[in-house]
Amino acid sequence: MKSIFNEEQQKKAAFILESPLSKLSELYSNELKDLAVVWCYYSGKIEGNTYTYVETEALLKDGITSEKKYEDAKMLKNLYNTFTSELEYINKGNNKETIDERTLFRIHQSISTGLVSNEESGSLRTRAVRISGTEYVPPKNLQEIKSKLNEILFLQEEYANPLEKAIYLHCNLARLQLFIDGNKRTARMIESVVLMNVDIIPVYSAKDSDILNYRKSLIVFYETEDYSKYADYFLNRQIERIKEIE
Repeated sequence: MKSIFNEEQQKKAAFILESPLSKLSELYSNELKDLAVVWCYYSGKIEGNTYTYVETEALLKDGITSEKKYEDAKMLKNLYNTFTSELEYINKGNNKETIDERTLFRIHQSISTGLVSNEESGSLRTRAVRISGTEYVPPKNLQEIKSKLNEILFLQEEYANPLEKAIYLHCNLARLQLFIDGNKRTARMIESVVLMNVDIIPVYSAKDSDILNYRKSLIVFYETEDYSKYADYFLNRQIERIKEIE
């Protein structure tokens, strides 16, 4: 498999992997709670969730709902429950999560409960979907979706660098659109699990500019299957977070 990172990106990746400020295990319990909240705000905001950061924090920490759509609160609660469950399993138990079909379907079911039908939650889609903002059309045929998923899961083992593996899985799972809804949320959770497996704090941001860059770079991948723009976004976001703390 061809490396996802170019030479400059490899240097950035090495810096991230070696930095003590990247380590998930170095966070205190209150910092882990804050991480879960900001990650859910970030993941929800990408999907157009209308909760502000303050409203997200009030909802997830104190159970205070805002006068907004039920679906927005449900999306954030699902994300929070899924993220904290994975975080506790990996970080507190020193376990590693296997990225396979079973994990993928379980995570999607957790993310999509109450937002799609019970039959479609945690199950491959049997209907065609479209992605707004791009000419790219995901596969329609169930057999083609299954075949491509098997290929993605098999080829992930080619990436020894966990940052490359995280990007590879995120981009390809989002592009395949396995489910009727919640594909990017599931892909971001899988990306985060890969990072948490190696004690790295997942990618997140509360900045509108970063959320816009995320969307743009993923559209580029949908249309070209070129990782470079998303890899830049991913690595730069990690390095910026480290430098902000320094």
